[in-house]
Amino acid sequence: MNKRYKFCIFCLLITCLSFKVMASVSFDIEGVEEDDQAKENISVFLKGLTVPEDADNESYLIEVESSTKESLIALGYYQTEVISSVTSDEKDQVVTVTVNLGPRTVITQVDLRITGEAVNNRHFQKFMVNLPIKEGQFLDHGKYAETKSAFKSLAQRYGYFDAKYTKSAVEVTQKNNTAVVILWFDSGVRYEFGELIFDNQIPSEKFVRALANFQPGDPYDSTTLNQFNEDLNETGYFKSITILPAIENKQDRKIPLHVIASKSPEDSFNAGFGYGTDNGLRGKFSWNRPWINKYGHSIGGSLIASAPMQEATLTYKMPIDEPLYHYDSIQSGYKMLDQNDTDTTQYVVGYYRHWKLDNTWLRTVYLRYDNESGRQGQQDFATELILPGISFSRTRSRGDINIDWGDKLLTYFEFANKNLFSSSTVVKLYAQSKIIRTYQGHQFVASAQAGGILANSIYNVPSSMRFFTGGDQSIRGYGYNEIAPRDTQDYLVGGYYLATTSLEYRYPIAENWKIAVFTDAGTATDDFAEPLSISTGTGLVWASPVGPVRLYFAVPLTDTSDNFRVHFMIGPEL
Repeated sequence: MNKRYKFCIFCLLITCLSFKVMASVSFDIEGVEEDDQAKENISVFLKGLTVPEDADNESYLIEVESSTKESLIALGYYQTEVISSVTSDEKDQVVTVTVNLGPRTVITQVDLRITGEAVNNRHFQKFMVNLPIKEGQFLDHGKYAETKSAFKSLAQRYGYFDAKYTKSAVEVTQKNNTAVVILWFDSGVRYEFGELIFDNQIPSEKFVRALANFQPGDPYDSTTLNQFNEDLNETGYFKSITILPAIENKQDRKIPLHVIASKSPEDSFNAGFGYGTDNGLRGKFSWNRPWINKYGHSIGGSLIASAPMQEATLTYKMPIDEPLYHYDSIQSGYKMLDQNDTDTTQYVVGYYRHWKLDNTWLRTVYLRYDNESGRQGQQDFATELILPGISFSRTRSRGDINIDWGDKLLTYFEFANKNLFSSSTVVKLYAQSKIIRTYQGHQFVASAQAGGILANSIYNVPSSMRFFTGGDQSIRGYGYNEIAPRDTQDYLVGGYYLATTSLEYRYPIAENWKIAVFTDAGTATDDFAEPLSISTGTGLVWASPVGPVRLYFAVPLTDTSDNFRVHFMIGPEL
């Protein structure tokens, strides 16, 4: 027998012995059925024990009983009695752990003392009112540890970097089954934001400083710092950028902030798709060059294509103070649309100035040139308009791509005058809103649109400015933009006025799945005396990895030749 063969046999024997030593043991825990948390704690502690070949030995059972008592002390059971025994056959060993829990320790006093500058901090005051441990509760050492940790985390979040416990303890009187929890917390001083320190030179330094949502000397707040980091990443100027507090260098109540940044790639490209019953499959390709010159200018473009619509846009951005919320832009676009009774070509170029208001609204004023020609219904038209305008918009959301809370609001006003280089006089006002709210899994979605046009004749208004409604995003149960005034030959013309509303309720039926019921109503019209188009229906919403997927079955309730219509959408809701 050669050496290699002997070695293989030796390894095989060792492996077999190893499997034998790591015997199979299961635990039968009795006497704690009324306290599921106690049973779970015992199981966790026992699973951490090393199992011998033969569980029926005194030292192992002593260890089982000791670990069981330890697991129950963590929940306030200090007078527990534990007996263990083993039953086994050739394959399995069962350790029966019989527990008499005894009385559970009750917290009779919480001695909480906060000193230092956090005494008057509203966040600390709110936490103390809602303290996880209270008098009259059963003692839970895990909850005590969580409470201690929460105070430290709160201190770190709001700049109390010297915070410490001067005394923290749980004093248990076992004969009375009572406990006193002591938490004496000294927050120390609250530190302030210091200066930005750039670890390496970057050309966009002035814009980093301009985007700062605090001033040196403001009280430190990690939420403020996180928002600053998010804003900087959103600029696209950097491949990565992080602002880190240099706590180890704190001095004179100031925390220096280190800026660690690397410049973004010169060009970035993105491609995506969406689907809706209105327009079918839609593809999008976008390109962006975030940094062109020392002034922080950027340029980007996009191509969007579906069967009825093809659109190309180009945007040149010029920061004024900072690149996200105060900048000028030049935007141009080309669009072709062939859908329903609309067959048009549109060229647009405009100059826009954007400001973010203090209340999170984005205000934009603009001057836009709009050249549109084609056919609407039976009418050929060609318009050239110079349109000054102003818009206000706000979008808020929480969650990932499948948001559970959010809203989007938009309103704008624009006009053209025949005496100011335009082919006709047109005034337009429009507003829209969409709100998503979720409460205990129940989701509510509401939306509305309203608008009006002043003009001598609707035929002097370009097709893209007229009002049409119906379809996935407005009144389900009807075809896309099929609700509008028509001519004598039943061709769509478009209306002066728009009003729609939608209410939807979603009920969770499984993880990431909701069933929906809804009703939509509205019209695009020249006369509100005409009846509204109303629909109702049901649907299914899936929170997929690529965003919400929505399938609806809608029934129109007003005169129509359709019995029902299916609407299918993939893509963001706001």
